[in-house]
Amino acid sequence: MSSAGLLKSWQLWIWKSRQSRRMKRARRGAATLDYVLLLAIMLPAAAFVLWASPRIMNLVYEMTCVLVSWPFM
Repeated sequence: MSSAGLLKSWQLWIWKSRQSRRMKRARRGAATLDYVLLLAIMLPAAAFVLWASPRIMNLVYEMTCVLVSWPFM
């Protein structure tokens, strides 16, 4: 490899390492934010599912009964 090619690859390596350091610095504290956003979305969704699922199951049961009994009415 020529000295110019070696210099160019060395410069590329330095640029990539600086770039990765910048990206790591930019992500500092993002895990905490991700955790809070996950809780802010998933807890209300789970609460809604636990509240709505018995009603939905009851409505599906009633709809199935109506569809099965319809020809005999």
